[in-house]
Amino acid sequence: MDLNGTLAFVTVVECGSFSAAARALEIPRSTVSARVASLEAHLGVILLRRTTRRIALTDDGRDYFERAAPAIRTLREAEQFDETDATGRRPLSGSIRIGVPFDFPFDALGQAIATFREAHPRVRFDVLVDDSVSDFVDDNLDMAIRGGQPGGDHIVARRIATFGFARFASPVFGPGRGKRVPENIPALVFKPRGAPTMSPRSAALIATQADYAVATNSFALLKQLALHGAGVAVLPAHLCDADVASGKLVDLPFADVDTQVGLYLVYPSRRALTQKVKAFSDHLLNVIETSADPVQTATSQRMRTTVRKG
Repeated sequence: MDLNGTLAFVTVVECGSFSAAARALEIPRSTVSARVASLEAHLGVILLRRTTRRIALTDDGRDYFERAAPAIRTLREAEQFDETDATGRRPLSGSIRIGVPFDFPFDALGQAIATFREAHPRVRFDVLVDDSVSDFVDDNLDMAIRGGQPGGDHIVARRIATFGFARFASPVFGPGRGKRVPENIPALVFKPRGAPTMSPRSAALIATQADYAVATNSFALLKQLALHGAGVAVLPAHLCDADVASGKLVDLPFADVDTQVGLYLVYPSRRALTQKVKAFSDHLLNVIETSADPVQTATSQRMRTTVRKG
């Protein structure tokens, strides 16, 4: 078993280059390269494609990284065996890399990270904000927050909340709920990066599959467009409550369509659920639960966040 080669390989993938891995391991770059080459020879596969500017995982490399990285992270945590905190337990340390969408409620995430670091100051966070579906290997993520479909069968998903969606538009398009919706309202469509031009959920809810006025991967921009009278947008209801209350937006009635979208904590595998990742996941869930509006109305289009422990 080539542990030095495995450590070198995992560090190269985590750091994004041989040079950065060499700095992290405090060994020459040539040694890192030699150890990875030795590991490839030992396994009989090519793990990395190398160019002068970047590296890329092969399919074999991706599979090996997914299996080996959790073990390396566990070994790194085990190195702290001789250190204990005031309670006699080993302190959590190292990094947690999280992928979150642009329009996630950052007040909850910010509170969770800040309070977690108060209790575990040796843990650092790298937060990737992106609406595209994160690649756990390429982006080197420990966990991600996703809405809607959390991903494929190979991942582990933990449902933490449900958000309500509704259609919103400027009052120039109509008086709001329960009234007749004017025809031919321009559609403002949420389109995740890399997805088809028309988001399937937006197409179903807006019922405008043939045409649209604006497509973007930002709910925040869609809301501003709706405020300026550019059309009707399907938006998370909690983003628009204040504007509906002030009369700047109205919510327009749906047909019989499910308007609830799940929110998930997602992990690449159960093996990747290290002690610090599990601890932060539980802490984040607790923050979301305690900050959620306790009043929930099952018939309301603008349903408040409903937290579900999983």
